[in-house]
Amino acid sequence: MTMALYLSRQVGVRILAVLVGFVALGLSLDMMENSAEIVESHGTAALGAYALLRAPLILITILPLGILVGASLAFLSLAVRNEMVVLRSTGYNTARFLLLLVPLAVIFGAAQSQLGGRLGPAAEQALVERFPDMFKNRKIEDEMWLRDWQTVVRIGRTEENGAVLYDITIFQLGAVGELLQRIDAESARFSSDGWRLETVTLQRLNVAAEVLENMTWETQLEPAGIFGAARRSELVDIGKVRQILAGEIPGARGMPFYSVQHWRNYSAFAVPAVMLLFGAMASFGLNRSGGGARYVAYGLIGGASFVLTNGVFVSLGEAGAMSASLAAFLAPGLFFVIGLWSIVVIEE
Repeated sequence: MTMALYLSRQVGVRILAVLVGFVALGLSLDMMENSAEIVESHGTAALGAYALLRAPLILITILPLGILVGASLAFLSLAVRNEMVVLRSTGYNTARFLLLLVPLAVIFGAAQSQLGGRLGPAAEQALVERFPDMFKNRKIEDEMWLRDWQTVVRIGRTEENGAVLYDITIFQLGAVGELLQRIDAESARFSSDGWRLETVTLQRLNVAAEVLENMTWETQLEPAGIFGAARRSELVDIGKVRQILAGEIPGARGMPFYSVQHWRNYSAFAVPAVMLLFGAMASFGLNRSGGGARYVAYGLIGGASFVLTNGVFVSLGEAGAMSASLAAFLAPGLFFVIGLWSIVVIEE
């Protein structure tokens, strides 16, 4: 077994154990608060679906701190067993054996990127659609755009959990994207027979506009899906972010927000490396005066400070007070330098 594989296994196993514990704790607290409402509204079987959809959202939040705590435990364990002494006696300084953990950092970076850019938004959307009553207090968008195959739909306002819509415009497109017809309606209501448009103006190419009292709307859109889209999501799929930035679809939060999300999808790869650096401070614990607690505390404080600072910079970027790329990369870059410098100073 190579040294890189051995270290990666020691650190990776402990990080995974910590993450499992954190997610279990977060789910337990969440279920204690919401399980009664879920069972009352959706039945006991819905608890499993809720937990499955909620777990990725919890993991997104705790992943950086889980890496920090897991790495600290791993390096402290190696120090307790004097394995760090052996490593350093063979010529491995701290920076050198941290290089052996680059593949592990890349794996966790990819996980962070995929969770924040793909899995998390999908889980959040599914959660809102499956349990709409749990998100009554979330802001409803004043206007939104949806696509249903060759149809683009603009909805001005949504009520009654997506079953009643107002100020609707439906653009029906051809095979190559050409506009075939436009339908404007004051409202749409969903019933057991499907959607019904009310007070309708139908406009086809080269044909005079036709006004109808009501008409059937054939669409695959359902109230639950529309309600989920109307509730402002905390997470946005990275594919949708790129479409908004390219001008292909409209966004509801302003371009600075989407620009920051775009760059954060890349800066996520640097977060585990920063946390591994601060976690590695625990490896000095038993070899210096003051015991292990002091160096573990330094690492934990440094990692927590990074999370806080990164959140501040991201908020500034989303508000347009800082460039998007700087907001995404400034904290990881700054704390990577601080962490590396701290390790060099401690080692000397």
